[in-house]
Amino acid sequence: MAQVQEIWNKLNPRERLSAIGAGLLLLSFLFSLTSYGAGAGTVGFLGAIAVVAILYFKYAPNTNITWPAPPALLIAGISAVVAILALLDLLFNLRWLSLYGATAVLALLLEVAGAAIMAWGAWQEYQIVKPAMPNLGGTTTTTPPAASPPPVSAPPAAPAAPAPDPVSAADNTDEAPPA
Repeated sequence: MAQVQEIWNKLNPRERLSAIGAGLLLLSFLFSLTSYGAGAGTVGFLGAIAVVAILYFKYAPNTNITWPAPPALLIAGISAVVAILALLDLLFNLRWLSLYGATAVLALLLEVAGAAIMAWGAWQEYQIVKPAMPNLGGTTTTTPPAASPPPVSAPPAAPAAPAPDPVSAADNTDEAPPA
């Protein structure tokens, strides 16, 4: 129990929010076992276990795990899938809500609330951490070369001196200054 408390103290507030949401999803699954199956999202149950396991192994002592992607990205992806499936479960069970007992309604509400809280905490953590997306395709992206500077043009040439007038040059044979 002391080790769980140590790990809980290492979690930041956003990760705690995700862990609380995962706990609500686990509680929802237990309530759904006694009801008509409303709120018994198996994928939500497995997603909650996965999120708790990721958070545990991220901070557990003496563990050195090479993650396939950053933990914040993994938790955000799992939480998004669980939230979408919980919303679909709610929409599917709305038409049967009057037939269910109080336990089923409680299980359904806990499932939706837990998935929403877990997804919100994961989204906030993802926004803070902003890990680089993993390169799953195996192709490398290259950056285009920097644009070359525009060619340097030569400065404009000085205007050429006008050519001497051949007629006036022929008349000036005495080399006397003009009058």
